[in-house]
Amino acid sequence: MNNGEFDGDINNWNIYTVIKYIKLHSVQFLLLFLVFIIIYVVDHITNINAMIFAMPSAIPGLSMTASKILNPIKIKKSKKIKK
Repeated sequence: MNNGEFDGDINNWNIYTVIKYIKLHSVQFLLLFLVFIIIYVVDHITNINAMIFAMPSAIPGLSMTASKILNPIKIKKSKKIKK
């Protein structure tokens, strides 16, 4: 390994070159590990959300979402007086 970079020759690898490679690219390995943690957490939150919305409502006949659409309120425009 010249100047700390990967030579590409697999026959010259030993444990020290692997450790040096990991030290040089530690941020990339940390981000790769972080991706799997984020995927696990999002999957766990999705499962909790599915369990919450799968429960029946406490009052029969009422849904969790508002199904009634309100009519829009009409506002009367005032007439301008010309002078």
